[in-house]
Amino acid sequence: MRITSPDNPLVRRLRRLAESARACRDAGRTLAEGVHVIEAALDAGVAIVTLVLRGGVSPAVEALVARLEAADSHGRVKRVVLAPALYDALSPVEHGAGVLAEIEIPPAPDWTALSVDAVYLDGVQDPGNVGTLLRTAAAAGVRRVIVGPGTAYAWSPKVMRAAMGAHFVLHIAEGVAAADAARGFEGTVLAADVGGEDLYAAEWGRAPTLWLFGSEGQGLSPDAAAVAQRRLRIPLATGVESLNVAAAAAVCLFEQARRRRAGRSGAP
Repeated sequence: MRITSPDNPLVRRLRRLAESARACRDAGRTLAEGVHVIEAALDAGVAIVTLVLRGGVSPAVEALVARLEAADSHGRVKRVVLAPALYDALSPVEHGAGVLAEIEIPPAPDWTALSVDAVYLDGVQDPGNVGTLLRTAAAAGVRRVIVGPGTAYAWSPKVMRAAMGAHFVLHIAEGVAAADAARGFEGTVLAADVGGEDLYAAEWGRAPTLWLFGSEGQGLSPDAAAVAQRRLRIPLATGVESLNVAAAAAVCLFEQARRRRAGRSGAP
């Protein structure tokens, strides 16, 4: 089906999802853009509701369409082609793949006290940073991410775009207070903090860790800072005050991964 009218009900629904995290939360659906992200959703068994094409598809998109059609034996997935202007209004990515999918948001896991490595996001408002943090956690082998109040909605399209499929290998809990995340945690609660111990010189990492990462401008909220058992800082060059929160998380989590591979928790 080809759609050219901006007043089409499907187009209006997709536009609401593209523009509003609240609309995604209320509908239980979001937009996954690009071949890689949609393939990751398929691999994870996530329900695809609508496949949206811009037209003039590439071989990679053709292969994705063929895979989806083969898996959709009951014809449940709606497939549409949007006029370029309509598609571009949904996807601001210039020179993108020209394919996105409306997907069902998987149910959130039941919240329980953790005994494995995890990350807590405290008031991280920028969707790009949240998505990059999710992608970084997954790449560093951390599979539990807890999204605190004030953090951008993890399943919004902008976060999805930045995470590049990481959502589908993570267990993401939303709206959990820092005190609840730390309560009963069977490990060490660590805060990334400019006033803490040297990340590389300190001994840490033998037990599971719950890393607390704060907002881009203000750092950790008082509530989150209060539950930290230790604070660690990343040594920076003279004249540099701080790192972007996503970059700081990458340094911390990959230092943790390095220590785990080496089988030790002390300094180099």
